[in-house]
Amino acid sequence: MEVTTNQVNNNNDNAVETELHDIIENDLYITNPEQWLQNLTERYEYVCIVLFRGHWCKFDEHYLKLLGQYQVDHMQPEGEVKLIAWTSEGPDGARQADEAWNLRSKYGYAAVLGDNTCALGKYMQETELLPKLVISSAEEAHLPKDRVSKDAYPNGLVQPGMMFYAHHGVEVLHWEAKVSRPFYGATTRPVPSEVWRKVKKRKKSLDEGNAIMPVKGTKLAQCTSALEVYTNHMPAISKILHKTAVV
Repeated sequence: MEVTTNQVNNNNDNAVETELHDIIENDLYITNPEQWLQNLTERYEYVCIVLFRGHWCKFDEHYLKLLGQYQVDHMQPEGEVKLIAWTSEGPDGARQADEAWNLRSKYGYAAVLGDNTCALGKYMQETELLPKLVISSAEEAHLPKDRVSKDAYPNGLVQPGMMFYAHHGVEVLHWEAKVSRPFYGATTRPVPSEVWRKVKKRKKSLDEGNAIMPVKGTKLAQCTSALEVYTNHMPAISKILHKTAVV
């Protein structure tokens, strides 16, 4: 039987998807986060793990879409990037975010994962991969009662963070949200273009055999301000803010 080029390409694509699924979407990120991270980051050239609060958070929606679009437009053409979103809201919260925001179908995310045991977040915090990562109680996070139940976070809410790996497993950038009034961790995230510029620079140094220090994302330009998010997602509130600012 003659095998066409399209059939070969389809078979290769299916094999890649199966491998990716086996590496990313297994229970290791819950039962053994260290091994999960090692398997994932050593396999691929670039891996970015973004921690987000939950499907109800407009700030998360805004930033994950912004980062995903930048990845599709600029990161992927320059290298194999696996972008993964993770939330402590649990599997249902992850699924709702993925479906409502089209993270995998439109914005290039390899996976959207949820685990309300917080295993990955706690591992990153305790091993100081993300030393300033905050895990808040439902009360401390000031959850909006009309959009999410505090029962969704039985082990705490892991606040936003980012880990970027390059050169098959080397940490090149990390970032943790500052949690304070009045938005309790929701606002300000590192600008995607700044992130990618720093990551590529570190990757180049590693390729040349040089040692590097990971970039602290808090030192980069920040985006996802309250006004930026309200303008994009809550136009009625945006008008009030603009009117107040003019007055």
